[in-house]
Amino acid sequence: MTFAICLQLPNFLHFGNTFSIWAEFIPQILFLHSIFGYLVIMVIYKWCTDWSSPSVTTQPPSLLNMLITMFLSPGKVDPKEQMYAGQPFVQQLLLYIALICVPWMLLAKPYILWREHKKKMEGGYRTVGSGQNGEPREEEDRLIQGEEEGEGHIAAAEEEHVSAHENSE
Repeated sequence: MTFAICLQLPNFLHFGNTFSIWAEFIPQILFLHSIFGYLVIMVIYKWCTDWSSPSVTTQPPSLLNMLITMFLSPGKVDPKEQMYAGQPFVQQLLLYIALICVPWMLLAKPYILWREHKKKMEGGYRTVGSGQNGEPREEEDRLIQGEEEGEGHIAAAEEEHVSAHENSE
């Protein structure tokens, strides 16, 4: 999963999407590793610990239960299930990082894009279907359609006739 997320980074850099790095890449990596990266580290730690040694006083903990407990009761670890000193604090910190990343991923990029769109609209740009003041262009469309049907030629001829008549007077 990390590899797939990291494949986005060269595209963001190539196309100059620095806001996508801050609004997508970083929160995705933080979210992924604060939950699943931690679980991978715990799996490796559990493999490397000799649970049959007399110095180890606890049984090997269930990592699935540890992960579930991390979400259901943050900051609380059963002393019999604790794998290392400071585990409750680390799990609580990682959970808060993951929770912060969710609204960051969902809201940051849409807000930035909305702000850029608003700035372009204030700069005088408008959508294809809008008129001068951002209103529907129905009247403009009727005039254009009338010109396409030949009414524009007739109207132009009438204007020339009126202007020629005024000049002769």
